[in-house]
Amino acid sequence: MAKSREQQPKSVAIPEKFVPQFWDAVDGRCGIVKEIRRRYEILKQDAGVESYQKDLLCQRAIFIGVQLETMECIAAAEGKFDPGCYTQMVNAFSGLLSKLGLERQFPNRKTLKAYVQELEE
Repeated sequence: MAKSREQQPKSVAIPEKFVPQFWDAVDGRCGIVKEIRRRYEILKQDAGVESYQKDLLCQRAIFIGVQLETMECIAAAEGKFDPGCYTQMVNAFSGLLSKLGLERQFPNRKTLKAYVQELEE
């Protein structure tokens, strides 16, 4: 039997200063960025996102959703699939959507009685 070679750890230089990156700074001309932003706006509206915390969850949900869709396409085209990673991502995605509310939110719904009273005023 052939002996497998031990892999040497790669040396990676750690940057001296952390430089955060934000979606607002990403080139919006790129197709995937446009699609991510489109999906984000739809989810934000459907979930009735009105707080910074929910906005952060909305951003993460869209990103994980795109990652899952990419994994599915690769699995279908190439047969490469990691069921453990996929399951964890689906669970994370489901949790984010649950926190946001899986039902579409309609802002300022009025009852018929309130609407009629408003008209009479």
